[in-house]
Amino acid sequence: MFLIHNKPEQAPLLAQAIFSACYLEHGWPSPEIPHVLTTLFKELLNYEIDFENIFRITILDVKERLPEPAQRRELIELMTTMEMLCRPISKELQASVDQWADQLAIDDRTLLLARDLSKNAQLQATLDFYRLNWIGEGDPQDDQHFKQLLSHYGDSAYALSLESNPQETARWAKLKDYPDASLGKELWQFYQKRGFKLPGEIGGANAALAHHDWVHVIANYDTTAIGELEVTAFMASASRSQGAMLGFVGAVSIYETGLLKSLVTHSYQHTLSAPGGVERVSAAIMRGKNCKIDPLLGPNYFSIAHEPLEKIRLNWGII
Repeated sequence: MFLIHNKPEQAPLLAQAIFSACYLEHGWPSPEIPHVLTTLFKELLNYEIDFENIFRITILDVKERLPEPAQRRELIELMTTMEMLCRPISKELQASVDQWADQLAIDDRTLLLARDLSKNAQLQATLDFYRLNWIGEGDPQDDQHFKQLLSHYGDSAYALSLESNPQETARWAKLKDYPDASLGKELWQFYQKRGFKLPGEIGGANAALAHHDWVHVIANYDTTAIGELEVTAFMASASRSQGAMLGFVGAVSIYETGLLKSLVTHSYQHTLSAPGGVERVSAAIMRGKNCKIDPLLGPNYFSIAHEPLEKIRLNWGII
């Protein structure tokens, strides 16, 4: 997740790098970019800077002064996120970010998504997004039955229950019998309040997508557009899953420009750049950074569903 492995003293270098990569000959490719960057640097690195008044830096300078691969990767991920604020993504911006990634020796899943979108290849972008993000990692992609679902129903198989699975539904339905204020009972109420179908019911989330609903409940993020940005930012910051960051970057495109289409929700516009949006996402990043448990790769949620929700939050270090 960007700006997590970086130190506050590196903020001027990072700001110059992102400016040099994303400020094009005719200015910013999206008017939202300087606002988002200014807020992220202030909230995550406690560094205030005017992104309209900054000097450029060469890739070679950054390469010499930013030797750690994790820090370089986060820089490229931040550049790619700025691409997600654009509709359309300009070829000039694409070429610039690609050059930075190549020179810094970073090959990241987020770049593939950005290339799909820059070519207006929305169908391919949707496939790559769900195949490679944390949802796809949770799907049994090598299973023959799952391959048949993909062949028959298309990309929706990555996220939705497309055939009835009573055994899976029963596993989730048992949550209603857990004690009040337990994680399991809170998740059951989370579904009931929103009218969501259970995993295994046709049209409901599949188990891979529903996995993040536990995080919604534990971290207390809603299923609104800004809530989805918060929960994906939290997971990207807290998890070692390679697909977690792609999940957040794709969510920015879905909820900020609508360029990437979702399999499960409507597209939105100007969610991140709306008043308070970047601040809320920044807070989610910091909460994820301080989380003691990997929310995607760590717990078997059904094994802790009986525990009090507040106890789990305390143990995880979630304020």
